[in-house]
Amino acid sequence: MKVRIFSLRQLWGALMLLLAATFAGPALAQTANVLIKVPVGTETPEGLATTLAAWRQSGQVSDAIWLEADEEKGAAFSRFVALEFPTEGSYQAWVREGQPKLAAALDVKRVDVLTHGEKTPRDSNNSVFKINMYEPTAPEAKQREFATGYIKPLMDGQIAGKLLMRYTMYLERGAGGKTWLLMEYRDPVAFAKSEDFKGVLRPQLLRDNATYAAFDKVKDSLRTTGPETLSSYRELPPPSLPNLPSYKPEFRVVGGLRIVGSELKNAVPQLAAGFAQFHPEAKMATSHIPSSEGGIAGLYMGVSDVAPMGDDAKITDMMPFYNAFGYMPTEISVATGGYEKRGSLFAWAIVVNKNNPLNEISMDQLERLFGSERTGGWELYKGDYKYTSKYALDRSKLIRTWGQLGVKGAMANKEVETFGYVAPGFAIAIQRHLLYWSQKMNPNFREYVEAKQAVPGTEKDIASTAALEDLSKNPNAIGIASLMHVKNYPDVKVLKVIPRGGGAAVALTPDSVAGRTYPLIRDGYFYVNKAPGQKLDPKVREFMRFVLSREGQEIIARVGYYYPLTPEYLAEQLKKLD
Repeated sequence: MKVRIFSLRQLWGALMLLLAATFAGPALAQTANVLIKVPVGTETPEGLATTLAAWRQSGQVSDAIWLEADEEKGAAFSRFVALEFPTEGSYQAWVREGQPKLAAALDVKRVDVLTHGEKTPRDSNNSVFKINMYEPTAPEAKQREFATGYIKPLMDGQIAGKLLMRYTMYLERGAGGKTWLLMEYRDPVAFAKSEDFKGVLRPQLLRDNATYAAFDKVKDSLRTTGPETLSSYRELPPPSLPNLPSYKPEFRVVGGLRIVGSELKNAVPQLAAGFAQFHPEAKMATSHIPSSEGGIAGLYMGVSDVAPMGDDAKITDMMPFYNAFGYMPTEISVATGGYEKRGSLFAWAIVVNKNNPLNEISMDQLERLFGSERTGGWELYKGDYKYTSKYALDRSKLIRTWGQLGVKGAMANKEVETFGYVAPGFAIAIQRHLLYWSQKMNPNFREYVEAKQAVPGTEKDIASTAALEDLSKNPNAIGIASLMHVKNYPDVKVLKVIPRGGGAAVALTPDSVAGRTYPLIRDGYFYVNKAPGQKLDPKVREFMRFVLSREGQEIIARVGYYYPLTPEYLAEQLKKLD
């Protein structure tokens, strides 16, 4: 493989092309954060990594970074762990139940995030981490201004220059709290270039960014610089999955196996690498594209063997495949979507105002509330999507008032105001799993997108957070939302959902998502070319058997965005290979 080396001039050109963009990505949700450090000279407690992995797998911890210091080059710690909790409530529960189990020798601090930015996809196993510690000498408010006005543009510039992949500045709570700046460089080559690149970047920022220039003059009066610690990333151990089948090769794969589509937050490259350990003669080729739609295109264009997708494939994505082969691609679930983490194909939350008397709702009611009258719906029939009248929805069955949902009193005759996402990846999942692929929605359905998808200046009207702000004051609304935003609105309530066919209402929790009992979960899918009644290409079948094995599911779980499949559901997916 040829490695292209970029000059500083080329890197600066890349930066200039991206200066107009927002490098740090979407705004952070109100999470809780903790830093755990193993002091230099202290032995790492046995089982700490396993404990961290269990917290992450349960959903109590939404993210965990484990770093090991290069102590030979001077270090402020031996091990560094950054924990992110999805909610303040999750953090408080951890303080009661989890923190007391930690060894007394560990340095555990509650921290606030002053600034953050990241770029995906990335493979932290190849990264170089640098963590700078500072002793603040100015009030907290000034530290926050400094992080936004000085640290952020300097870090964002390195992201634009394709050197830095992630950064976070933390401030310890309480008197004398230190600040910690965590930086993740793409690889050793990027790290080696970083100082020269900053030598070009800083003069540009001094010339063009007045706030940066002002802070540059006084930065030494705001903090005392402490140790700089080089560190390397270590994967947390995978969860124990004893009920899933262990992988045993049945076919020797030799030569090329092409994977084109979504990288599923770095799960796909790691699956390919894991498979290659069992099949060293396989030539694994992965190609990641910015839109999942291109994955299936790779199949029908003959340039791919497996198409991983970050969203449910639309019928329109699959029709060219059908036109080429006379049947639809085979869809195989490889992972259960996440609980609430951004980018994890998170489950949908059904939300109402906290004063709404409703506490639960059924899938049937959701279909009749969010949908409109229709003559039928789509289903996969003998290798093709066909329209069928059995999914018709009569106007008389629609739900339009709160009384139809069992609410009594003054609200009973009030119209139910609906809202939800309209971006294709979100909308298609709802239309597919709730409305049998119908695009006919309740006429009063208000459409929203993530703030980053809105034209700048219009976010206050069409961002999903605007809908939740309205819901906080509007008892007549109900919506489909993401928990990562909902948790920041105390006047919003999440309803339990009754599955299709009846049964007990299920709350949206990490366990109900991982166990696939919550009805509005999402899946990560791979698509393959398997003709009806014919055998799957043996090398593709072998790769998919690995993905659906204990070893493959451990990789998916270890990446940290998705849950492994349950044994029962995994067995259903394996049947699709034969």
